[in-house]
Amino acid sequence: MPALADHRRLRLLTLCLLYVAQGLPWGFVTYTLAAWFAGQGMDAKELGAALAITSSPWTFKFLAGPVVDRWTAPAFGRRRPWIVMAQTLMVVTVLGILAVPDLVGDLKLLVGLLFLNNVFAALQDVAVDALAVDLLEEDERGTANGLMYGCKYLGGVVGGAGLSTVMESAGLQSAIATQGLILVAILLFPLLLRERSTDRLLPFGAPAASDAKRVAGTDLGEMLAEAPPAVPGRSMLETATLLVSVFRMRSPALGALFALGMSISAGALGVIATVFYVQHLGWADTEYAQFAGGPALMMGLGGAFLGGFLADKLGRRTVIIGSCVALALVWFGFVGAQSYWENKTVVKGFLLAEPLFMSMMSGGFFALCADLSLPAIAATQFTAYMALSNASASLGQFFGGQVAESFSYPTLFLGAAVIQLIVAGVVAFIDPLQARRELGGE
Repeated sequence: MPALADHRRLRLLTLCLLYVAQGLPWGFVTYTLAAWFAGQGMDAKELGAALAITSSPWTFKFLAGPVVDRWTAPAFGRRRPWIVMAQTLMVVTVLGILAVPDLVGDLKLLVGLLFLNNVFAALQDVAVDALAVDLLEEDERGTANGLMYGCKYLGGVVGGAGLSTVMESAGLQSAIATQGLILVAILLFPLLLRERSTDRLLPFGAPAASDAKRVAGTDLGEMLAEAPPAVPGRSMLETATLLVSVFRMRSPALGALFALGMSISAGALGVIATVFYVQHLGWADTEYAQFAGGPALMMGLGGAFLGGFLADKLGRRTVIIGSCVALALVWFGFVGAQSYWENKTVVKGFLLAEPLFMSMMSGGFFALCADLSLPAIAATQFTAYMALSNASASLGQFFGGQVAESFSYPTLFLGAAVIQLIVAGVVAFIDPLQARRELGGE
């Protein structure tokens, strides 16, 4: 089988499919289950807590970064073993959910199993991001990161609108089983493709098919001796020391600050809006899930692609700041259109605009994080940024539930817009290549 390092289109396809696998459970929980919970009468405070619990593993995924950087299986590939293991455990977790006889009657158990599923999804994300930093060329990072993040939205569409439709017609367990089958299909890609041509398809046993031809008539030991040595892993202490050195610099530290603030407003409004549409505007839970998790997320997919492309053309910071300002204007506009909130056409227009600019901002930010990250500690540093951005969303979900009943809906949307504008100002002071220039690119 071909190697990802040697085929640009193949590695982009594989990275994108792996991001689909991450977006699938995200869309299912955030849209299908959240709307179902709201339809069952769950208030914003309870919903915010449930979503914060299930998404919390993404906040702590930075703990996996040093492990992924330190321990490898060179014969199998530097990142591939972690990807295969994590996604396999995602499938196992889905099977565990299916084994529960009454998910509807035991919501705490369902939330706990979804939490565990996200633990493995977050680990898979760490390894995939590290693989991307390892293999992507500088001139393709912006476009590739936009495509990858867009495919998370594509997975969200399948998990949101797609699985909501399945659940509506065949029940919750059928929707979960469908999710498992899709994850198994995507798992075939990291199973059958090598990272580099010098890797073996399996870490033991017979060599890969492409190597088998070379083995004929030659000594296996001689053939393996020709392969370049594996990149040695750094100790945990060395990784931690280098990471501290990086984050003592202004630009990497400001990148971390922006990551922590970038999704607070969107996370809070995600909880507030779900309850608002279902319980106050009278939308059916499946209607909201199928639109917010369908056409709206498709706009997010397009925005992620566009954000990554423009990040390469116009610069990372320009795209991020512009998207933040546009997102704030959407929320200001929603408040200004309060007299039209009963008009579903108008409201759906705002529902389409929000993920468009949110994903453009994220696509640009992911490319910026790739620039800020040192290759030597790529999994650790890049994952730290992603963990902070996920913590931002989780904090937003939690606090959104806490404040939902304390303020009016117009006040909540206005506050979210103001916070987004304040956060955008941080990006203007970031030098994307400061760490690589001062500490070296290796």
